[in-house]
Amino acid sequence: MKKKILIAFFVLNLAGFISCCGNLTYYDYDGIKTKVDNPIVAENDSLSFGYRQVNRNYMAAKVNLNYNAAYAAVDCDKGSGGPKYPLIRISVTSDADFDETHPAGTELNDLIYVRAGTVEGIAAEGRLTDFQPSEINYLYMYINERPADNIPHKFTIEVEKSNGEIYSDTSQEIVWQ
Repeated sequence: MKKKILIAFFVLNLAGFISCCGNLTYYDYDGIKTKVDNPIVAENDSLSFGYRQVNRNYMAAKVNLNYNAAYAAVDCDKGSGGPKYPLIRISVTSDADFDETHPAGTELNDLIYVRAGTVEGIAAEGRLTDFQPSEINYLYMYINERPADNIPHKFTIEVEKSNGEIYSDTSQEIVWQ
């Protein structure tokens, strides 16, 4: 009987411990969706685009459940821990030749500028190639250059997370005037 009471006590305390935080430390998602701000790019304008995370879910932190450190290991801070699986790669390609050095299907990252929020919460700006993907928390992309030919393009954004999951999505057709 004492054993059953002890088990019930442990289970109830563990359930209370786990549910003490309505807020969760990390987030994860299961896809991306491209977003193009201006699919018809005016003559003196730049292309603004990016992606958003699909089905974003907040997750609990990994907790070491030894009795001495159990309560100290929990951080009840919704999403402030960043992504559970940080990005290890961001790649942007086009379905059409952008210029002589960027034929269809090759990476355009060296042409892309970003405004990003870092994991530390600092705003940063520069070329996509200047950043480590794991350092970026959110991203706004733009291309100042124009393709060599005025043909429509569709951009594919592909991201890879540290757990090996790869997500990609292709934009709507983009036309330069």
